[in-house]
Order: sequence, then C-alpha cells, then structure tokens
Amino acid sequence: MLGDPVRGDLTDDIERLVMQDALAADLGDDLGASTVQAARMAYAQDLFQPIWSREGAASLVTLGNRLFDYGLQVEQVVGHTVQQVVETRFDAAAAADRAQADLQLTAAWLRIAAAVSGGLEDEGAAVASLSSRPARSLLTTALRRAGDGDAIGTLEPFEIDNAQYDGLKRALLEYRDIRARGGWYAIPRGDLVREGDRDERIPALRARLRAEGYAIDWGTEGPQRAPISTPTSGTEPLVEVSLGPPSTVDDQSADQLTDPTLLDAPLVAILTEFQSRHGLEPDGVLGPMTLAALNESVDSKIQRIVRAMEQWRRQGALGDRYVWANIPSFTVEGWKAGRREIQMKTIVGQPSRETPNFSDEIEYTVANPKWYVPVSIARRDKLPKLIEDSTYADRKGFAVYERSTGLRVRASAVDWGDPTAATRYRLVQDPGAMNALGELKIIFPNRHSVYLHGTPSVSLFKRANRAFSSGCIRLEKPVALADWLASHDTSASAAQIREAVASGENRHIRFGAPIPVHLTYITVTVDEEGVPNFWRDIYKRDDEIHFVERHGPPDVQTTASVALDSMGTTPAD
Repeated sequence: MLGDPVRGDLTDDIERLVMQDALAADLGDDLGASTVQAARMAYAQDLFQPIWSREGAASLVTLGNRLFDYGLQVEQVVGHTVQQVVETRFDAAAAADRAQADLQLTAAWLRIAAAVSGGLEDEGAAVASLSSRPARSLLTTALRRAGDGDAIGTLEPFEIDNAQYDGLKRALLEYRDIRARGGWYAIPRGDLVREGDRDERIPALRARLRAEGYAIDWGTEGPQRAPISTPTSGTEPLVEVSLGPPSTVDDQSADQLTDPTLLDAPLVAILTEFQSRHGLEPDGVLGPMTLAALNESVDSKIQRIVRAMEQWRRQGALGDRYVWANIPSFTVEGWKAGRREIQMKTIVGQPSRETPNFSDEIEYTVANPKWYVPVSIARRDKLPKLIEDSTYADRKGFAVYERSTGLRVRASAVDWGDPTAATRYRLVQDPGAMNALGELKIIFPNRHSVYLHGTPSVSLFKRANRAFSSGCIRLEKPVALADWLASHDTSASAAQIREAVASGENRHIRFGAPIPVHLTYITVTVDEEGVPNFWRDIYKRDDEIHFVERHGPPDVQTTASVALDSMGTTPAD
C-alpha cells in the first residue's frame, strides 16, 4: 500500500519537485549524481506516486532507532528527526508539504544506505580497482521496497562483506550489553603485583575482569570466557557517561577463595589472556601498562569499535584474494574467498618512522635481496656507526659506491663526517645472513617505498610491542607468505620460490596477477572466535581513549569517565 489512497493526491506535487531537482538540491553535494538519478527513477517508474507508505515510514523510524547497531547515529547520518518528517508526510494540511516530506524520507533512507555501505557509486564503474558499490538498479528497487515497509531488510545488500566488520558488529552489541549491566570500576594505582603476591586490589581486579566477560573456573588453572547474555540494541550516544555499579564476583566463587587478596595461578592465567588481547607483554604481572588497559572505560571501547567499523566501510572491497597487514596488531594475514589462510607476526615502523596505511597491489617477490640503504636511513642510522667504527661497513657486509660514478670505493677511504656523505655515497648490503631484508622481500611499488621483507633479527618477534623498523614491514615467515601468494598464482610456484631462496642468488619472481595488499591502522580487531582485541595506539593517533576512575571511599564508590590528559602523564612503556 502506498501512503496516499488517491493516486493523484500527491503525484503532481512530487513530479514538480522531482523535475525541479529538489532531490539534487538535497542529495547532490554528499551522495552524487548517480544516487540522485536512482531516486528519480524510483519515482518515475510509478508515475510519481509517493514512495513511502505508513508501514514503510514506520520501518524507517525503527531503522533510525537501531542505527547504532551499525555503529552510526541517526542524527549525524540524516541530519534531522525522522519521526517529525513522517508526521509531516501523513498529517500536514498542504499536499505540497506532504510531497516534500516524501522526498525527505527518500533522502533519509539513501543517506542511511550510503553510511552503512561506505558510499554509493555509479553502478560499480566509478571505482575501477578495489571498490565495488551497490549498483543504481539495485538502489532503485531497494528504495521502493523500503517505502513499502522493509526499510531495515533492504539494507542487507548494502552492508560491506567483511569478516572483521561482521565480528566488530557483534562485539559492539556485546560491549553495549556490558555497558547496560554497569560496566566496571577502575583499579587504583599501586605497586607491581606478581603471581603469589597479596594486594588489597586483587578483589577489584577479579571484579573488573569478570565485568568484561572473563571468568575463572575455580577448579582449574585455565582461562574461560564468561557467557554473555543476549546483547541489547537501540539508539546509543557516542559520548562518555557515568557507569553504574560494576559486576562483582558471585558469592559462591568468593567463598571458595582461600585468600581473596592473592594473585593466584588461575587469576594470572586470566590476566595473561587479557594482556594478550590488549597488545601487552603476557607476563601475568599487574603493572602500570596493564592497569591502564584495565582502566579504559567501556564507553571508550565502544567508541573504538565504532571507529574500526567506519574504517572498514571506508576501506571498500578487499578483493577475493588479498594480504592484510594491520599495524597496531603487528600481524599480516592472507585471505582467500572470505577465509583466513595464513597469519604471522610482523615488525612495523617505530613511532618516529611510522608505517603508512594504504592499499596497493603486490607484483613480485625477490629472493636473497640486496639492500640499497635509503639516504634517510644512511644519514640517521649508519653514518654515526661508520664515524665511530671504521670497520663497521666491512663487518656488516656493506659495499660503498660513489653515486656520481657508480664506482665501488673502500669504506675506510670515505670521510663519513662530511655532511654530504649520505648523498654522495650509496651503501649496498649483499645477500647473506646479515642482510637487513632477510632472505626474501615482497614488492608492491608505491610512493612510500614500503614493502614486506624478512629480517635476521628474529628474536624481536617474541616482543608484544614490535614497532622497531624504519617504516617497512618485517615478516616473521616471509617465505611462507610468498609460498601462499604463489599457491594461488598462475605463473609463480612455491617450489620456484623455495628454489630461488635456497640458491643464495638474487632472483626476481613475478606473479601472474597482482594481489591486493591493504595496510591498515585499526586498533580493534576480532580473532577467529569473534573475540575482540584492543590494540595499543602505538602512533598516538587516537586521542579519544578515555579511562574510568574510582572516587570516594571503598564502601561508596562512584565512577566517571575522564580524558587521558586529565589523568596526568601517559603510562610509559
């Protein structure tokens, strides 16, 4: 059923508005000509009758109320209260006002579809390589279905198809449920607490971990995830709010504790799991960095999940087969047909030499690469060592070449204290055990001169914080990743790559088809079981992490979310 039983009631006014480009005036600046044309087609296909029935308008209001399920706010997406427009659509005295409201409801649904999908494009043609948005024909059909009463169901084809996004969407509901149950109190500052130590804050630690879904099986030594009740949904503000009383250890479990102030083995196991999920050294010690992570508020974590979902929407389509390197989690993964097939640790750029985030395409790999030291690295890292130790170049396997002539010169013959030395001479490290690039590098030509490669410093992969490089990404198992790339390739093969590496010779192997590679900076990811991990903001790009603090005496506790700056200094590594 359409909104008006008399066919000609609003058609003249709607036709006039459509032909006068009222939709273009409302939508053109932010959604583009293609989306405007799809809306025009939706009206024209039914001779300019209203699109929005009462059932459809009601479903659009419901969709607006549930928009935070997608990590969005209706006011920010639509810019007005949908309910008021619905009332104008069906109750206004003037037909022209009712017709205008019908177009406004159309614009609201299109803006929501654009926000959920990350953008509406022109039948997939506007973005040639990695992105493929819903086509205009789909948009027209979905719009009319929404107007008939299914505004929520019509969004499904527009949501991005991404396993991380899906997991984050579920995590958002879970953490909103935690928030509805009261969140958690902060744990006061204090001395380091190790296994076997006693501390008055241990009961607060147990309650804090339990509030986020961790639980201890009092009869075993291993960690468990506490069952989470069905998450709630509804409109949620993206602002910090006071939290209610935190969850506490149930009476039965508390009675079984021989000493509630003891950091015992079961609790250490849980704390270690928490540390691993937050990018911290999993040592089971309650120290300043672990305490800071424990004291991040539930509102802050919700906001981080929301930002991660928005990053995936902006990312667009990833490709059927692709490599994903996420900087804060220090991981690289290979995906095929929606399944993760390979994963390994990485080392990324240190904060003063950040690894950039961008997307490109892998073209070839190089076995036993030479390292042509960039001028910036030579000036900052190598020249001080060459000045201090005249044998450094020979010991580390560096050959020195004059840039102007290409001739090799002795390192001892160069005045490395000359300010122009880095630009006059090139350092080249031959393949071998000392080569900084390891046994293989994977190349996707880009303006940042960033690539994936191995490293002889394999001990660094044991660290939780692995921001040590000069910008490129070091791989824990470079040959394994190259093998995976070749296993789905028509030209290269894993055997060919392994033979090239074993030869000790510098060899280039080009892949038959480019493979998308995505370097991202996303501080919340989900693992294979859908459990969220909240990584450290190693480059300090996220200035909206907030903490919960406890105020007042222990028997009358209140909580409030406060900005990091108001806590004094940022916890040190």
